[in-house]
Amino acid sequence: MGGILNWWDGVELWLSGLGFVAQTVVVMPVVLLLAYGAAVVLDGALGNGIRLLNRARHAEEDES
Repeated sequence: MGGILNWWDGVELWLSGLGFVAQTVVVMPVVLLLAYGAAVVLDGALGNGIRLLNRARHAEEDES
């Protein structure tokens, strides 16, 4: 764990030494990739949740 923390400290120091534009160019692809991944996971979870709710609703209608 110490190796990962030391590596992260080095990356943080390197990044903070860059200018604003260079920081933006380095950070934005990472942030956009993480946001896209979160959107895909949440979209899948929401879609499955809606599908389960519809299935439960139709099962209740069939029982009546």
